[in-house]
Amino acid sequence: MKEDKTCPHCGGKLGVFYLKPVCPHCGVQLLYYNMEERLEADAQKAAQEVDALWRTLRRLDKARLIERHCRRKGKPLPWEAGEAAPPSENEPE
Repeated sequence: MKEDKTCPHCGGKLGVFYLKPVCPHCGVQLLYYNMEERLEADAQKAAQEVDALWRTLRRLDKARLIERHCRRKGKPLPWEAGEAAPPSENEPE
């Protein structure tokens, strides 16, 4: 069977169905206890997720995506519109 909940501040036992926002023993607000620490942890996790997303986006070959988009729309490639193609990294200048 599941143990009873306890107050994070005083350790007082709370019933399984105790849903009030304030501890009856010490009066601390249970919902907002350690809120700053939880917000900091959430911010760190969000920053890690954003970094992972940007690393994935950087790995995409942007030129290939642009070529595919232009072919689908029937438009000329941006580097072929009256200008010479930019030198690629593999070709010597």
